[in-house]
Amino acid sequence: MLCYVRECIELAHDLGAPLCKIFAAWRGITLYDGLATYDDTYGYDQYGYWKNDRRPFVVDCLRELAKVAEDHGVLLALQNHGPDVVNRYQDVLGLIQEVGSPAFKACMDINIEPEAESAEHAREMVQASGKLLVHSHFNAEFARGSDGGVELVAGGYFDDRFWRRKVAYPAYVDALLAAGYDGYIDWEFCHPAMRAGKPAGIDYVHEQTRLALEYMTRLRADAQAKLPVA
Repeated sequence: MLCYVRECIELAHDLGAPLCKIFAAWRGITLYDGLATYDDTYGYDQYGYWKNDRRPFVVDCLRELAKVAEDHGVLLALQNHGPDVVNRYQDVLGLIQEVGSPAFKACMDINIEPEAESAEHAREMVQASGKLLVHSHFNAEFARGSDGGVELVAGGYFDDRFWRRKVAYPAYVDALLAAGYDGYIDWEFCHPAMRAGKPAGIDYVHEQTRLALEYMTRLRADAQAKLPVA
């Protein structure tokens, strides 16, 4: 993975991209019948036997990669994506402090947090991250409501409590703009595409991407309207 991320950093540099987003020792995915699945990712910890020793190892790796990023003029943005080493935003901020590199920053997503439905938690996360927050991420599934607007929906691949939550994205975007955040909000359809319990095609992902753009554009406009007029 050190070799892989180094290549990603060099690619970001060659493309003129300002940052490279990473996870910390995530378990990854497996393939089943030709499709990617998270079933083994969250159902079985293939690294459980060295969990207690993993964090120092991750810190060493991040320090090495942060030096590579610094040499290439690229920022590494660590996302608050678990499980294990990183489980919430405080873990990201702790690793940034421990690594101690100006090239090592944060990427946050309120959806990852256990308190994802809490507007107060969304504001706390943005405030605690401060200038370390250089990138943001969001992920969900959407549908058009009866009023014609776009709304978060339950279901999709993860038909469980995690996926049925009403994530506090409105409060999160409000907090970002109020804090003067000027980075990007990155949309990813980062789970298997399913429709009515069956694998869906790329058209479904394209449809979801259009809805996600409309949803986040509306949230940003609403947040902008709440800011004091200069």
